[in-house]
Amino acid sequence: MTATPSWLYHLFALLMLAVAAYCLTLLIVSVKERRMSGWDVDIAHVCMGVAMAGMFITAWAFGPAWVWELLFFVLMIWFIARSIQSVQEFGMHLPHYAIHALMSFAMLMMYVFPGATRGGASPSMGMSAVSGSRLDPGLALLLAFCFFASAIFTLASPCKGTVHHGSHVPEWALVGAVDGDGDDGSSLATLTTVGTFDRIVARPWLEDASHVVMCIGMGLMLILMI
Repeated sequence: MTATPSWLYHLFALLMLAVAAYCLTLLIVSVKERRMSGWDVDIAHVCMGVAMAGMFITAWAFGPAWVWELLFFVLMIWFIARSIQSVQEFGMHLPHYAIHALMSFAMLMMYVFPGATRGGASPSMGMSAVSGSRLDPGLALLLAFCFFASAIFTLASPCKGTVHHGSHVPEWALVGAVDGDGDDGSSLATLTTVGTFDRIVARPWLEDASHVVMCIGMGLMLILMI
């Protein structure tokens, strides 16, 4: 890990903060437009982005480790419950919540097993107090593989935005607010009521891009921890 150039740590730390800032903006827009789908993913990405930045550059880390561990444990349980709920509602399939549960689990493991160094500094800054403990290499590689695979599938998917909202959410949930019902009982999208800035921020491909960046950054950190 010491052979890794420091600029790479700073680059990914900034990328993680950029994802966190974007998802925070998206969360605000979602609340403003009363879009109820995807808000939990945005909250998770904000927390993960801030935490990951502190892992790449430990001088940017803050807060006691147990708080972060509790936060990601709660997020993991939440996404597991949502995954089960999705399977019960729509039948056997791979819920989009599953990858976020796995990401929350990975974040929890990275705090519990911080390894020797992070970004060339001591892991004690905001990390677990278990000195020198390391995540099992096999588990780290498996998690990294899952995240890289998720990034690839997200980029290749013809249906953009499902990583935030799932494949069972009506199309209006991906692009704007709802106004009334159609003659066939379906909801109608009313993009005219959504501001230009909101439409740009809530672009499905931007939501997918934030997920891809987070997956790559998390996969890289897991590899660096081996």
